[in-house]
Amino acid sequence: MSPDVPDPRRVFCTTLGCDKNIVDSEALLGRFHAAGFDLSLTPEDAGIWILNTCGFIAAARADSDDALAQMARQKGSDRVLAVFGCWAQEHGAAIRERYPQVDLVGGVGQFDELIAACGSLAHGDVAVAPETARYPGMEQRVLLTPGHVAFVKIGEGCDCACTFCRIPMIRGGLRSRSADEIVREVRGLAEEGVTEIQLVSQNTSHWGRDLGDDLLSLVGRLDGIDGLRRIRLLYLYAGLTSAEQALRLLDHEKVVPYLDAPIQHASRRLLAAMKRPGNSEVTAGFFAALRERHPEIVLRTTVLLGFPGETEQDVEELAEFLARVQFDHLGAYRYSPEEGTSAARLPGRVPDEEIADREARILDLQAEISLDRQRARLGKQFEILVDRVGAPHDIDAAEVLAALADGVWSEKPERATLADVLDSGDPVAVGRSYHFGFDLDGVVLLPAGELAAGQWIRADFAAVTPFDAWARITGRV
Repeated sequence: MSPDVPDPRRVFCTTLGCDKNIVDSEALLGRFHAAGFDLSLTPEDAGIWILNTCGFIAAARADSDDALAQMARQKGSDRVLAVFGCWAQEHGAAIRERYPQVDLVGGVGQFDELIAACGSLAHGDVAVAPETARYPGMEQRVLLTPGHVAFVKIGEGCDCACTFCRIPMIRGGLRSRSADEIVREVRGLAEEGVTEIQLVSQNTSHWGRDLGDDLLSLVGRLDGIDGLRRIRLLYLYAGLTSAEQALRLLDHEKVVPYLDAPIQHASRRLLAAMKRPGNSEVTAGFFAALRERHPEIVLRTTVLLGFPGETEQDVEELAEFLARVQFDHLGAYRYSPEEGTSAARLPGRVPDEEIADREARILDLQAEISLDRQRARLGKQFEILVDRVGAPHDIDAAEVLAALADGVWSEKPERATLADVLDSGDPVAVGRSYHFGFDLDGVVLLPAGELAAGQWIRADFAAVTPFDAWARITGRV
């Protein structure tokens, strides 16, 4: 893997975890570039290897450990290996003990200190308490996403006290970025060709309350930025945002009718034990109000299975709630007892095999719901933003194509077109209508033709699965 002489001024970064971590890596790489370093998309010629880690739950820490083990084995003696992010923030000493090949541990936010240490080939620990982390460089970051779409992190940390979550311990309390800074960043992104942004933070509902500002005002300013066409809202919470507030956000021209609102569960008893806001009736009413005003809205959520004390009745209650609300997209994850959280001390641990079974049942139910939601879109025309174009195997589209071939179809001629692509391996375009968040949900596939990444087109949905769609181009935008 290693060339004879890796360039000590060339940087390669691997990113694990959530979209907030992607933004951190982009900001770090932007700071490296500003400091005169070259950036590499491949590790072979880079003399500095960076691993941005996730430490949210045990499974994420295991993934981080596996990735670091591989990098440590392949590093050699002529590279600097630096680790930063959530896992490194809390477990730097253990990382050093286990992996003597690691030169630097950076924790969260200390980008300039990490760069200075890498440049001087220093060895040590530049992590600080999360509340003092500064996260410089958001406005001059190097995008790891396609050049027309970007995650925009509007805040750091979280003030919620969910009993299962360690994020406040890792990232600290809520620290909103100023509206002026965010607007400058997004205006710069738009000038560079970004047409879709996805607003992210640990808790987008609470943005600005530490600054005397509010999300509605921020989104109104972003809505007026020339060149921007889509604003997507992620991580709002029904118990912290009223339906009227959400509707006012959705009324902005460029805010797409799409909302990511994690619920975690529907059992009133479990929600109380989790210290989550709201309850199933309030939350169902929130989503119903959104659908009443915006029948076309796409709803995404996340649920947590296996919280201590969860019973079959709780799971049935969750299933009934999902059937009632009819989310378009759902992510599920399994409870992990995290050190330092109050939930880790609760009795009633659910066996791992039972958690897995419950997760599978919920996901099977959601697949049926998602397919019903997708069927309603067959034959309808939507604006599509093309993310990438290439041969199916080169752009990880072959499995999606095969699944669509067995999906639900409205147009037989288009089925033959897809079959030709499967047989020939001809290029396809992978894009998204407003129904699909970037790197979150499914995709829309089309014959490539003359299409290019970043292009906007109109297309009819000709086939669907619960997750993806095949479309026929009907015009340009």
